[in-house]
Amino acid sequence: MSDQFPELAFEVRNLGPIGLGEFTHKPLTIFCGPNNSGKTWTLYSLYSFFKLLRTYVVELRGAHDTVFPELSVLNEVASDGISYILNTWDTSVSKAQFHLIPSDSWELELEVLGETEVFLLPAERSGLNLLFRELSSRRTALLHHASRPDVEVADLLKDVMYSRYPVPIAHYIDWLNEIAEIRNLKGGLFRAHAERLQRRLAGGSYRIEPQTGRVEFQPYRSRRSERSIGRLSLHITSGAVKSLFGLWFYLQHQAGPGSILMIDEPELNIHPANQRQVARLLARLVNAGMSVVISTHSDYIIREFNSLIMLHQNAGSSMRRKYKYHEDEVLDPKMVGAYLFDNHTIEAFTMTPEDGIHATTFDEVITLMNTANNDIFFSIRRANEAEGAN
Repeated sequence: MSDQFPELAFEVRNLGPIGLGEFTHKPLTIFCGPNNSGKTWTLYSLYSFFKLLRTYVVELRGAHDTVFPELSVLNEVASDGISYILNTWDTSVSKAQFHLIPSDSWELELEVLGETEVFLLPAERSGLNLLFRELSSRRTALLHHASRPDVEVADLLKDVMYSRYPVPIAHYIDWLNEIAEIRNLKGGLFRAHAERLQRRLAGGSYRIEPQTGRVEFQPYRSRRSERSIGRLSLHITSGAVKSLFGLWFYLQHQAGPGSILMIDEPELNIHPANQRQVARLLARLVNAGMSVVISTHSDYIIREFNSLIMLHQNAGSSMRRKYKYHEDEVLDPKMVGAYLFDNHTIEAFTMTPEDGIHATTFDEVITLMNTANNDIFFSIRRANEAEGAN
């Protein structure tokens, strides 16, 4: 499977809080670290790089040419576009660089990746899933006002056309506005994973109203009662249902082998028990031929990945049966890259087949919390016992 996805290495410089760092894109790539450490900006930059590759491949095919520009030119275009990608000309990104580190076969690898589709689910997806129609309606209303004689059309069009979002978020909004048409696509291999998402994570089924594109959700009947809940509009469903909608729709109608899926905070609004299910779903997608890149703060997701990596060993078959893991959820450690964003750099986590990912960023917090909790508990108990003795 790793042969299907070339393992491209990237160097990041002067990107917000990141002074200098490197990471390698693998079938499963994981970004971890504190808030404001550059994870999302790196995710967006990688997304844009793949989009840039696809543009080159389409143009070269149209020109009946198969020669990529010099790597230095490609890297320069990618770096110069970062301010546009993030929709900011702040000095924190004015000198940013996002470079592909050359390899012996970089042209062939880029040509393969340039043929792939890339899709990004931003952390803002729950709100955007509700508000995308209002955002679109606002632009339509502004255009109607252009017919008034007292309106400065140039200023109005500038306000209508100017996006106030980073490019990946703007792309996601555009995608949401097309779901009424996209729903006619039948999808393929990944429809079964979309159904699993509904059954194991959402607890119900999504539906797109054909004429209006309105998103509805039908909760499954509770096992603890025979009470049935009717179909709900997405805006009154749980946070998890809202958050998962985009992933479900993409898997149901568009995803295919070789696709690159990026998710900023896949744990968004999801209970820890279901965060484990999210990790297992993502592992299934990787093993089915998709590349997955995530930025996460979830210790539950990382620990579940660790279990899936450890189960790859020959001795793991009995444990798979005991804890009801499926073979297509097991992760080959060679397919996984995990990186810590901290202290103005990007460093690879240590990873072994025996232990999985050594995600120290979570372990340190958990140890500190447990130490404080035990200290508080026993100190107060001793104080209470001393007071009772008096």
